[in-house]
Amino acid sequence: MLNGALILNKPSGVSSGVFSRKVKKLLTHKEKVGHAGTLDPLASGILIVCIGQMTKFINYLTKERKTYIVEITVGMKTSTGDTDGEIIKLSKKIPSKEEFKKEIKIFLGDIDQKPPIFSSLKYKGKPYRYYAKKGIPIPINERKVRIENIKIISLLENKLKLKVDCGPGTYIRSLAEDICENLGALGSVSSLVRIKSAGFQIKNSFELDQITKENIDRKIISPGDALSALDRIQCRPEIVEKITNGQAIEMERAKENGFFRLFDKHENFLGIVESYEGFLKPKRLLGNFNKIGDSS
Repeated sequence: MLNGALILNKPSGVSSGVFSRKVKKLLTHKEKVGHAGTLDPLASGILIVCIGQMTKFINYLTKERKTYIVEITVGMKTSTGDTDGEIIKLSKKIPSKEEFKKEIKIFLGDIDQKPPIFSSLKYKGKPYRYYAKKGIPIPINERKVRIENIKIISLLENKLKLKVDCGPGTYIRSLAEDICENLGALGSVSSLVRIKSAGFQIKNSFELDQITKENIDRKIISPGDALSALDRIQCRPEIVEKITNGQAIEMERAKENGFFRLFDKHENFLGIVESYEGFLKPKRLLGNFNKIGDSS
């Protein structure tokens, strides 16, 4: 059975769920399949599809930094925050490039962001979009997200193109609307491409039609490599034995709080450990599936 991740380039016009499920048809043993970091149907770019026991690590991949290229149509507000939605309002006001440069500085760092109503976030077990389509109002609270950097690529007529580096949970549609509205204008996303996710770049991704039942085992990335955005730690056999038995180990390296990939002396990936206040403790450990074809 396969265990690992495929770095794919999702096209525009299909949901992340539908796209990732197409991978399942290529699997002989019908392993579990999931994706890390949802892309809107309009959006394209990197989608990390996890297979088999790699699905247990989706949360760790989702929490990593992402980079987007977004085109915003200024002067238009839609029901969804992008051009897939219905036009609600139009405006002729187009702020200057200098005005946008000053405004985007306000959005750097940790900010409060209100997610869009058309999203996969859930309220009482159902996605927000379910309520949006039925016209049912629901409470939507702001969330803390982090914007590492925003760079203006171009402003041509009413098309503003930005490069955005951000943390998990960021909605680029909300960011685009907020930037424009702060300047007394309107804005909706007309194009969105994720060019980097969890350390992987779009130039290294595959088109789905490049993956076949015959070559999928050569295209898939092993779990230890798929989690390369996390630092690694290699431990002696006696330490590995204690950790895999659930013990917390005092260690100098663990003074730096965070998560590490754990490897044994033979370079076998064993799972994720957490370092906290000088102790290293197991977080998500696995059995023997260090090779792509192994399964525990």
